[in-house]
Amino acid sequence: MRRTSRATVRRVPKDETQPLLYWQASIETDPDRYGKRRRRVVRSKDPDECQRKLYAALAEEARKVRRPVQPLLPPMPALHTSGSTGEWVQYWYEAIAKMEVAPKTAATYKSMIQGQILPTLGDVPLIELSAADVRSLSAAVRDKGLSGATALQAHRVLSASLTQAYREGYVHRNVARLTKPPKKDANRLATLTVYDAQQILKEAIRERLGSRWAAALLTGARQGELLGLELDRISDTLDLSWQLQRLTWVHGCKSFCGWQRGAECPERFVDAPAGHERRELAGGLWLTRPKSAAGWRVIPLVEPLRTLIDARIEAAQQEHNPHGLLWTMDTGRRRRDTQGRPIDPGIDSKNWHRLLDQVGVPHVRLHDARHAAIDLLYEAGAPEIVIKDIVGHASIDMSRRYRGRRSMTPMQDALKAMAQILESRHGA
Repeated sequence: MRRTSRATVRRVPKDETQPLLYWQASIETDPDRYGKRRRRVVRSKDPDECQRKLYAALAEEARKVRRPVQPLLPPMPALHTSGSTGEWVQYWYEAIAKMEVAPKTAATYKSMIQGQILPTLGDVPLIELSAADVRSLSAAVRDKGLSGATALQAHRVLSASLTQAYREGYVHRNVARLTKPPKKDANRLATLTVYDAQQILKEAIRERLGSRWAAALLTGARQGELLGLELDRISDTLDLSWQLQRLTWVHGCKSFCGWQRGAECPERFVDAPAGHERRELAGGLWLTRPKSAAGWRVIPLVEPLRTLIDARIEAAQQEHNPHGLLWTMDTGRRRRDTQGRPIDPGIDSKNWHRLLDQVGVPHVRLHDARHAAIDLLYEAGAPEIVIKDIVGHASIDMSRRYRGRRSMTPMQDALKAMAQILESRHGA
């Protein structure tokens, strides 16, 4: 084996007991436009000739005019002056993202951009943004004492903006994809047991809107889907094709109108993408379509929930109910102007925790009633594809992630069956 300062001449095959095929040497050349390593190989039957070819190749590579590994980038959009990451992310949000996602999703993007991305990476030139910079974003979020979920959210928003920058040719690659996304904190949330759910149902049926909590535990539907349920979408089924959401009014005045809140502006509007379906109810609450096709679903209405829903429908038809909703604000309140209004999601959550206090079960989020419903469906032996369709998940994997403690019964049955097989064969 003969060595040079940059390459090695090797015998092929290495085993000297085998007949010689040739001598070979290779050198590393410029990477291709995607950064992939490339090598140049020379061969000869004579080792000295192979070495001469190697030196010739080295000299040829040294004489080459080094061309850029990657093509030149086009100029940034006219909106940009410095080509910074901050300017690009803000342009991406205003011109692209906001026009494509639901208002609540857009609000989350805006929060991540203003609160996390701009303070950390806003001044970094977009073309110079590196994987180390992306990691610094996650570190900065955690240094503020925020959760891993927030760090992951900020990472995803940045990555989405960089993907668009890559598509339009403003960067050579999405450097956010070169790093591992931050991990969510491994917090074990409190969960409702089957016994807890039974106690909640017993207490709930005594209340005016007890059927609302029964529906949460027995259907696994989301808060907005139930609060937005209209009387004309209930028969032998529950049509969950609309959901109640609070949308934010934005100032529409070209000059300052004098009001601080967008909701008070005479030319106010909801900043939403074209084609976003919504119906205004009252107090900033709207009926909107679910964010994915999986959310547009119709589920059967069965006992015991059916009896509770039928009783609530009869009561709702006797109450002041201008929007035709199944559940409305309590008519017993002193403020008469709230009667018949949609239930504010914040008030709904407070009522849930009040109910848990009355029952004396662990405090869990209202959304965790959805987890409890999925656990009950698994306990009942429902096929996973059916569970997915009932709760409106996009995939079976998502339903599995919602599953809480696994029942020991199937595992016990499997282990007992295995033991019986061993015992029967041993006895034979």
